[in-house]
Amino acid sequence: MYYNWGKLRSEDHIDHLCDQVNEVTVKEYTRDKSLSNIKVHEAYTMNAVHLYVDILNLEGILTTQNGTESETTHKRAIRFFDSHVRAIKFILAETESIFVDFHNQRLHAVIAKPYGNDNEKARLDRAIAIADLIMDSIQQKREVDGDEAIEAAEIRIGIDTGLALAVNNGRRSNREPLFLGDPANHAAKHSCGNTVGIYLTAKARSILDLNLETNQDTKKVKLKASEIEASKQSACLALTCQDVLNELKNNEKKLQDFSFSRTTPPLKDLDFDKLYYKSAKRQEIVSIYADIDGFTNFVSENIDIEEGQKNIVRALHVLRSEMDDTLYKDFKGKRVRFIGDCLHGLICEGTAYSTNHPKSVDVATEAVSAIRSSFLMALDKLDERFAIAGLDDLGLAIGYEVGDVSLTRVGKVGDTSRYAIGVSTIESEEAQKVCMGNATKIGTKAYSHLSDKYKGLFNNQIGADLTYDKVKSADQAADNQSESTKSNLYDSAPHAHVGLKAHAQFK
Repeated sequence: MYYNWGKLRSEDHIDHLCDQVNEVTVKEYTRDKSLSNIKVHEAYTMNAVHLYVDILNLEGILTTQNGTESETTHKRAIRFFDSHVRAIKFILAETESIFVDFHNQRLHAVIAKPYGNDNEKARLDRAIAIADLIMDSIQQKREVDGDEAIEAAEIRIGIDTGLALAVNNGRRSNREPLFLGDPANHAAKHSCGNTVGIYLTAKARSILDLNLETNQDTKKVKLKASEIEASKQSACLALTCQDVLNELKNNEKKLQDFSFSRTTPPLKDLDFDKLYYKSAKRQEIVSIYADIDGFTNFVSENIDIEEGQKNIVRALHVLRSEMDDTLYKDFKGKRVRFIGDCLHGLICEGTAYSTNHPKSVDVATEAVSAIRSSFLMALDKLDERFAIAGLDDLGLAIGYEVGDVSLTRVGKVGDTSRYAIGVSTIESEEAQKVCMGNATKIGTKAYSHLSDKYKGLFNNQIGADLTYDKVKSADQAADNQSESTKSNLYDSAPHAHVGLKAHAQFK
């Protein structure tokens, strides 16, 4: 093995994290409260509208017509996102909305104004008007003098409303606000799909008196033009699409403005703050997604009472922070960001000139197994310290793949977002999405580089309950060249169907 999981380090760190949230304070969100100033042992309740924007044509931007990636396609993708991030952030700022996160192809925003429980319909009308303005502004091709035009974004928007819990954690230099609760989750789910449009949940439609036929799936029914127009008339936004285009006109970049270089592995010390369009990095990297399976239900079951809200803060802080620490300290990886209860991380081994693919994939395999072991230890510690109900239903779904990844920041200077994108980042997220809470799925390209000693841990690229001890045992068996030890271990390897979600069983 290349690195070791520090079990004692993990134990001490989890204890420290538990100490940090021993006493949790839950308050009502106030109008002047900055999300970035929320402490790790605090949470704020907020009644607001949640809006998710999903860009559907990302993969097409990242590849040529024959499906391959290149420096040029990655430059196109970064320029595409830089422009659209600027547009959306400008709209949110001008309409006094809250920008939460922009993770590659998906943006999360919150519309809290007008404040008050009596203004829920007005907030929804405002959210729909903002969604329509975003669509008008970025769903059109933008010409750039002397260069290729910036492609139009094909987008789908999901909207829900209700009570959510605002928290903030992560490393001190990179705090990340997060909203927990049904409105954020349901809005995100309604943004998932293959067709453009604005999609409202049943609750949001009910508040606006946009009733549907019985048992009709709201994720399949987009708002009609007349319904959007009614909300626009009610909201009466002063901002126009032309205002947005005027803001962007003097800031559009040409493809020649972007340049790539490599960073020296491992990625632990990579400073995202120093990256921008002229200092972007691009090389073959392993992309890892580790998502807390069952956390949505866990939040729903605990959010209605104050002690339950405190337990949500405790569980999220301890679980996410320890996953990050395992990746960063034990395996010299780099977190891109948390996406809700999901960690997106990167691992690369090699030199400043080339990536060592087998070593990178093996280290990633060791890392994801250690992340799972740390996660299980953290669950035990949380139960021991706080006796939190519902922890037994939580699991970890993991996907990883290797490929060309571009690393930079996009957006306006002083207001940029981390950006790590390539087809492999999309594929690793898709691999994670089909896994149940006990499964780890390795991508096809990564599996081709995986050492033989680890291949027996997977069946159809799925490993169930893949812990650090299992990987370590496989490594020791290879070192001892003990065929009997290998056989006993491999014969007990789980079948793929026990670790895949129902929708992925027969893919």
